[in-house]
Amino acid sequence: MTASDSRAGGDPRSEADVRDEAVAWCARLCSGEASANDVAAWQAWLDADPAHQRAWKPFETLQATLRRVPAQVGAATLLTARRRRRRVLRDLYAVAGAGLTVGLAWRLAAPEGGIPALLADHRTGPGESATIDLPDGSMLRLNTRTAVDVAFDASRRLVSLREGEILVETARARAAGTETSTQTLTATREDPRPFLIDTPQGRIHALGTRLAIRSIGTRTICAVLQDAVDAYPLRQPGSVTRLSAGRQVTFTQDVMGTPQPADPVYADWVSGVLVVNGWRLEEVVQELARYRRGRLACDPAIADIRISGALPISDTDKALAVIARAFPVRIVRRTRYWVSVVPA
Repeated sequence: MTASDSRAGGDPRSEADVRDEAVAWCARLCSGEASANDVAAWQAWLDADPAHQRAWKPFETLQATLRRVPAQVGAATLLTARRRRRRVLRDLYAVAGAGLTVGLAWRLAAPEGGIPALLADHRTGPGESATIDLPDGSMLRLNTRTAVDVAFDASRRLVSLREGEILVETARARAAGTETSTQTLTATREDPRPFLIDTPQGRIHALGTRLAIRSIGTRTICAVLQDAVDAYPLRQPGSVTRLSAGRQVTFTQDVMGTPQPADPVYADWVSGVLVVNGWRLEEVVQELARYRRGRLACDPAIADIRISGALPISDTDKALAVIARAFPVRIVRRTRYWVSVVPA
């Protein structure tokens, strides 16, 4: 029986399911950690069904371009920036006092984070990441521009996400996924304290789980990778939504959205890639901007170009080079910290 016959006979996968499989394969192949077995498995998946080939088509351009861009492109760009540094610094010194004052005032007044983010227990800067082992055996992974507080006591385990993006693996989830003694696993599962994650928009109660949470601007996005969570908006504590594995939800302080299939983009950053599926170029540029210092902007004339593929977030210069090779755009650099994507 062919894959197509199997689907006709009741395979519940939808077009969206197949597209999600393609996204997952793209993330794996572009992560830099794919083995020969991974490539063979991907090829088998691709050959198994014409639907797989159609779903993979949007990812071909960027994947092929990524292989052609030298790994050292980011280093070369940085070297050029260093050569310009003396000339740039001469101008910067003239406005340093005013710039520092304005910049600090903007940072303290920023709606996301502000002073609490600067004073957080743990935080990362642009392009940085961190892994935090918590007192109960749980683990936090912090993505770029992230700030969290941790408060564990006798009655609760609380992580406060001030801004940014985290991946949470509770002690129970970690114990279940490793070779752990029965005694240790039982003790972990019986921790009576609730594991809570607060964001500026509301609260998430992790029910022994692995999940990704993003709080930027006025929205929180929670994607559940394992088990389940209960979530509710800050101003609607009675409006609790149960979210199961493979689902995500977006909420503000006032409104809880409708659960949707989880987007891999909210977990794939752990592998060092940004996986996009039909994103507008402006959205891609805005996301890449989170991983670098300074200004990165997209010209409105090309904002609506659609992009699918996987881009390296550990080297945003390389990601921009990939985009410039694959699409009719070019990268204009005034300095290392003032970059624009404009029409070719």
